Amino acid sequence: MMHKMKNTRKRWLNKNTQMKIIIGLSIAALLIIALSTGGTYAFFTDTETPSNNQFSVGTLDLKTNNLDGVTKTLYTTSMAPGGYFGPSAIQLRNAGSLDGSTLNIAFTYVESDGSPNSVNKSADDTAAMIEVTTLSYDGSSLLGSVTDANANGYKDLQDLKNANLNGQSGINASATKNFQIAVQLRSSTGNDYDADGIDLTMTFTLNQ
Repeated sequence: MMHKMKNTRKRWLNKNTQMKIIIGLSIAALLIIALSTGGTYAFFTDTETPSNNQFSVGTLDLKTNNLDGVTKTLYTTSMAPGGYFGPSAIQLRNAGSLDGSTLNIAFTYVESDGSPNSVNKSADDTAAMIEVTTLSYDGSSLLGSVTDANANGYKDLQDLKNANLNGQSGINASATKNFQIAVQLRSSTGNDYDADGIDLTMTFTLNQ
């Protein structure tokens, strides 16, 4: 009788241990799913964030020129010395149901040369020769917030890449604001920059 009770208790313990393992694996699986989901949403630059640990019901949905996506690319390949682009306006619209409290603006670029390209200046070299003549958001100039980091005497695309333009005024639900940019290739570039160019990507992040 004692032997039978021990066997019964042993089987119960085994089942209990198996149940704990199953529960543990289930929790681990849920954590992996949660982490995977968090990683996926981290790529969306207009993802909603909680304020003061309270989640609001609604969404932020930033559109550029009434299209989905929060980046725009400026192509500057094979500009002639003294040549300019813009001013070009990008309409930013909050198509969501939540007001956006602040807007972050960031710039990146990659080399994008034309042909023939005999000297082949680097992306940074080319960016430093493209002066930013207009940079504004919601009717106010942002050039004063850009530092001449490479100390060449003017604000250029290389300076924009290193600028901190976070914390601009937000966009209320259903409202729009405009961003403007204009650039000019310095006339002093000469033939060394023939067919050199870069693609400048502007990323707009709307925060709750």
